[in-house]
Order: sequence, then C-alpha cells, then structure tokens
Amino acid sequence: MKKMHVIGFVVLFCLVIMPTGTYALPISGTGVNGGSFTGSIDIVYGSDSLSASAPWLIISLTNTSATGSRDIGLYIAGYVLPNSAMTEIDLVPVGGTWMGRQPLANADRGTTAESLINGFVVYFRDSGGTVFDKAPVAVAEPSTMMLFGLGLLALGVGLRRKI
Repeated sequence: MKKMHVIGFVVLFCLVIMPTGTYALPISGTGVNGGSFTGSIDIVYGSDSLSASAPWLIISLTNTSATGSRDIGLYIAGYVLPNSAMTEIDLVPVGGTWMGRQPLANADRGTTAESLINGFVVYFRDSGGTVFDKAPVAVAEPSTMMLFGLGLLALGVGLRRKI
C-alpha cells in the first residue's frame, strides 16, 4: 500500500508542475551553404497583450550562420510560410535577432504552429542582394518519436518488474 501512495504522490507532483500555458514552438534550420537560424513560432489569439481580435503569427528568428560564411557575411532576408510568397524582412546580420507579427487570414482556432512549420523556409542573402542559401525547419521524424516512446515503455516495464 505504501508503494501506491508513493506512486500517487509522484503522479500528483508531475501534474502540478506541468506547464498549463502555451509556449512558442522552438524552430531551427541549417542550409547547405552555411546559413543557419534558430527561433520560435507561435500563434496568439485575442488574449495577448495587444488584445488582438484576430489571430497573430509571431515569429522570432536569430541568425546563427558561421561568421566566416562568405567573407561578406550572410543575412536573413525573409521567410516563406506554406502556400504563400516570401515575406521579406529587414536584413538580420549574424548574431542578430528579428521578431515580427503578422495577422493570419484564417481565424480557425484549430490552426497550430506545428501545422505552419511544415513548409516554413528561411532565406539568406549576401550583402550584394543575391539569395545565397535557404534553410527549411528541422522537424522530428515520427519514427524517432515512436522509438523514444517504445524506449520509455520498455523502461517503465523494467522498473515495474523490479518493484
């Protein structure tokens, strides 16, 4: 009976410390010619600090390209969302961060950040204005998640047999 109390306490503790809010989805990508970025993407509905009535897409991008990438440097020039044209942004130098908001035409609350990153690509250009590289968002493969889940299941079964 004491084991059940300990297990119940651990489950309750995990539920209490579980985050209840939504957080931005971390994204990253690396191109073939040295362009790379990290950042986050989030969708915020009418309860954000600006009291927006329509959903907003909030994107934050940090240029993490190698400083030696082409002697003239690489700049983030813009991004592309699925089924849309490139949205140009101010040039973001290596180490710089850009954050932007844009309204979403689709007010469906079923739209998630995960559904938008499927075709999300960041474009890089050099100081001469030539598009030099593009980096798609890296997304974990479903098979990786299944392998991770099976590993946790095996660990749980193994621990249960020892108890």
